[in-house]
Amino acid sequence: MQQFKTLKDLPEQDYFTGGSSACAGCGPSMGLKLALKVLGPETIIVNASGCMTLLPLYPNTPLKASWIHNAIENASSTAAGARHGLDMLGNKDMNVVVYAGDGATYDIGLASLSAVAAKNERIIYICYNNQSFGNTGFQWSTATPYGSETKTTPRGKNNPTGTTAVNKDMVKIMGAHRVYAATASLAYPVDFLNKLSRAKERDGFSYIELLGACTAGWNYDPRLTIRISKLAVRCGMWPMYEIENGILTLNKDFSELKPIDEFLKLQGRYRALPQDGVDRLQVLINEHWAELKEYNGQRYV
Repeated sequence: MQQFKTLKDLPEQDYFTGGSSACAGCGPSMGLKLALKVLGPETIIVNASGCMTLLPLYPNTPLKASWIHNAIENASSTAAGARHGLDMLGNKDMNVVVYAGDGATYDIGLASLSAVAAKNERIIYICYNNQSFGNTGFQWSTATPYGSETKTTPRGKNNPTGTTAVNKDMVKIMGAHRVYAATASLAYPVDFLNKLSRAKERDGFSYIELLGACTAGWNYDPRLTIRISKLAVRCGMWPMYEIENGILTLNKDFSELKPIDEFLKLQGRYRALPQDGVDRLQVLINEHWAELKEYNGQRYV
């Protein structure tokens, strides 16, 4: 397995060129650019309809790898078909990677995702989680955190909080499928690439969830993507861990979390969240962090 210690260990070759239609500061496009450095050109990217669908616009593409665009609900099934077809042709070295947003992962595509994970298909599934249905205007998904404002959970007189539901714990759900499941952050690229390298060598299904900071939906200065991604980890909003064979390992363990205020104030989606909403969100983060600390190094699912 290829191991990276610093960014200097990364291959210089890029398989994601400049000039795409992605927003400035787009976290998911940065994630795909990094991923292809590990995966290389011998990769088929299966894309469920979403923000990244706008990358290759005929007749142009920024990608130096194969691309299959699918409906939002069936990217996993298509990836399984591609994997079986390649194996039948004797091409077992080609990577098959699903690159899908949280709407296609947590919600509309959950059935097909669960099926291929349960069957342990040799696929790498990367969810770029921008915590919304971003491509259609930033609507609520079951990945949207408590307190975030979206187009379908707006703040108002009767609901000053915005999103009142608590987001789904998808990594724990995928870990319960007895596959490799992990979180990742653009602020810690070496960790992300090592997890990808591990997934690439596994003879089975792997699920990696990347926090896909969204400058348009989260309403922040595009220059702050990496800073916000790092703050999300440091305040416990986006803990970094992995689950393999049911065992949880914290990849970034902190004796004390930063308060969430600095993370929240940089984003328009939280700017008008009342103090009782901030307090409630902090409690939810602290509870999840305490659970991860308790099970670190032990069976979690």
